[in-house]
Amino acid sequence: MRLKWCCYALFLLAAEPGSDGGEAPKTLGGFGLEGFRGDPALLVAGGPGRDGIKSVDAPEFADIGGATWIGRDTEVLGVVVEGEARAYPVRMLEYHQIVNDVVAGVPIVVTYDPLSGTPFAYRRRIGDETLELGVSGLLYNHNFLMFDRGGDSLWSQTAGEAVAGPRVGERLESIEIRQEAAGAWLGRHMESLFLRPPFPEKVHYKLSPYQAYWVEDRVTFPVAARDERFHAKELVLGVVVNGVARAYLGSILTREGGAVDERIGGKRVRVSYDSDTGTFHWEVDPGVVVWEAYWLAWKAHHPDTEVWRADAQPD
Repeated sequence: MRLKWCCYALFLLAAEPGSDGGEAPKTLGGFGLEGFRGDPALLVAGGPGRDGIKSVDAPEFADIGGATWIGRDTEVLGVVVEGEARAYPVRMLEYHQIVNDVVAGVPIVVTYDPLSGTPFAYRRRIGDETLELGVSGLLYNHNFLMFDRGGDSLWSQTAGEAVAGPRVGERLESIEIRQEAAGAWLGRHMESLFLRPPFPEKVHYKLSPYQAYWVEDRVTFPVAARDERFHAKELVLGVVVNGVARAYLGSILTREGGAVDERIGGKRVRVSYDSDTGTFHWEVDPGVVVWEAYWLAWKAHHPDTEVWRADAQPD
């Protein structure tokens, strides 16, 4: 089992293209692609197929007193739903990518894509139906696609939108998610619960199967846009305000003093970067969309992005 999950990194070698352009294929990886929304040239299948990466569907939690696997510098993904805080260690999400959870009675899904460095969370109830989401084994624009069990629609991890299948065009409601050190998260949410290791007897969660991937300065899968001025895995805090995308790169923030406080389209954006933990801290006005991602993924999904620099206009 450990070997199977670690070998997800072999996506790098096993990608199968969905199309060389034009119309999308009718099926890929065992999924129907009716109504597919996107460029078929950016769709690939590779490595483990449907549920080859095992989502966490019955998560268990502990408070900080019992969470012996959590240190102050442990990187976590944090959400607050109806006043209840939960934190999910990034290392665990690297192996599972999806946690189907219920917080304060609200069904949610917490996701992380280790190929794009993107965490997103959503409410997973649509109308009277609660979806259970899994890892499809398909990638679109260098980002993994989820699927809903029982319906087999494919869902964008970054947009929360069904891009193929019976639910195409439907959207999940997003939830704010933070990626930061556990100590910083606890500073604001001391009562937070922490995800227990789902399969501690099979997976050594302190080790990442992506360490070699982090340092590779290359884009492995098809993307809509690329920019080789910066390392492909450079850490980025990206914002979108009224259609304007701006990227704050960790290396540039570090060089320029570590923090910025500015307005974009009348909206306040405050961003700082901790180079010791490799995490961003941010506060934004309502209506500002926030991403955390690798540079390759931010650029792929925001081709016209500006890049913040202290000594010049964004480019």
